[in-house]
Amino acid sequence: MLCKDVAKRAVYKLGEEVYIESVEKRGAWLVAICYVRSQTRREECYQVVLKLKLGTRYFIGHCECPDFKYRGGPCKHIVKAKVALREYMKLKRRV
Repeated sequence: MLCKDVAKRAVYKLGEEVYIESVEKRGAWLVAICYVRSQTRREECYQVVLKLKLGTRYFIGHCECPDFKYRGGPCKHIVKAKVALREYMKLKRRV
């Protein structure tokens, strides 16, 4: 997906690297849809879906990048999305 399209819908962005489209609570989980800019193709963003168990550090992440599809496990895009979500949650608590 193109980053310029994602940037228009974002509720929060961390620099020009990570865009959070939505964050919602589903039962005991917090689900966030994020887009993280590719390092090789700068105009392209990969979708990252994060599910965090509220009150714990446990999370599940899924990314569309080729690295995640090939290796599995957390990729650098998931890590960046988690950092952005943490910053977004800090801002929400202050307000």
